[in-house]
Amino acid sequence: MLSESSGLWLEYLAQTHQNKAFREFYKNTKKYFDQGRQFSYRIDGKTKKKSDVNATLDDLRIIRALQIYAQNNNSKKYRHEAAERFAMLQTTSIQKARVLNFYDVRTKKASNESSLAYYDLATLKYFESVSKKERGYYREQLKLVEKGYLGDIFPLYAPSYNWKTNQYGTKNLNTSEALITVLHLAEIGKMKPETVSWLKMQIDNKKLYNSYTTAGAIEDHNQSTGNYAIAAMIFARNGDRKYYQKAMNLVWDDQVRNKNSKIYGALGDTKDNDAYSFNNLLALLTSQY
Repeated sequence: MLSESSGLWLEYLAQTHQNKAFREFYKNTKKYFDQGRQFSYRIDGKTKKKSDVNATLDDLRIIRALQIYAQNNNSKKYRHEAAERFAMLQTTSIQKARVLNFYDVRTKKASNESSLAYYDLATLKYFESVSKKERGYYREQLKLVEKGYLGDIFPLYAPSYNWKTNQYGTKNLNTSEALITVLHLAEIGKMKPETVSWLKMQIDNKKLYNSYTTAGAIEDHNQSTGNYAIAAMIFARNGDRKYYQKAMNLVWDDQVRNKNSKIYGALGDTKDNDAYSFNNLLALLTSQY
């Protein structure tokens, strides 16, 4: 079980005002994943053992869902819960301007790396607006992401930043993470027009591949439904309904329509009956935009 899936499902329940289901699912999320100050990123299906580390983006997704629920229902209880969870995360994997990949509760050590996709800027801005000091952290966080821009020829962002070497990562881009970085910028009105143009081209050509080098060369020619869902979300945040719909059409192209299939209705592969929660949850969430 993954806290990533829990966060996406909680966001969907909050967005669709399924309040009772949200409260029950959050209760179970805490029951299974809670490590006190953060959520474990993974639970082994067989042993039920929690991983010692979190994934900071997943924590922020859960916190975002709590805040959406609180705003929709004017709930002091859930507003306090969201603020408290964010404050606790600031004692583990969010350290001033650094949004680190994880914190290990066993070794009491945090990662030296920050994936740029982990900078959920809208959530960080909301919770860091409470004091002048923390507003300074947010400005540094935004600057770190924006300085990771790879250039107008390939207008995406570096995969990560290493705090030991003070350098941006040069490993191949995982397209899902690269697009999440763009989505976070789009949510605060900071997406570059060059990035919009590049993404439109990929949608028009139906060629949004799973991995690229930082120079823009294709590393993995496979494609993911989830990536098209994130692209649709980006266009929605940018106020472009035409390209939102174009991207969503590509998402629904992967829906299993054979009523005899075990995964009928899902987004998946009928050969192996595989349906990944990441793809399906992103499609559900994006369909609400």
